[in-house]
Amino acid sequence: MSELDKAMEAFSAALDKLEGALGGHEVRTEARSELENQIAGLKEDRARLAEELDIAHADVRRLDSLNERASAEIDATLKDIDRLLA
Repeated sequence: MSELDKAMEAFSAALDKLEGALGGHEVRTEARSELENQIAGLKEDRARLAEELDIAHADVRRLDSLNERASAEIDATLKDIDRLLA
């Protein structure tokens, strides 16, 4: 094998390694991009869920208030009935 053949083989092997490294870099870049998209989607979901939770908490407070008022009115009505029956 001539020196030129050896040099060509070494050059070819180096090119193969470079192509492999570039291919791996491309895969990592694509994977990173995909992960960034997933993270963005998760952030959007988190914001939406936080908003829904805030609305649910407001509903709970409103229902608690209505429950307290209804309970007070029922108690007052029962006292009125007791007075009328006494």
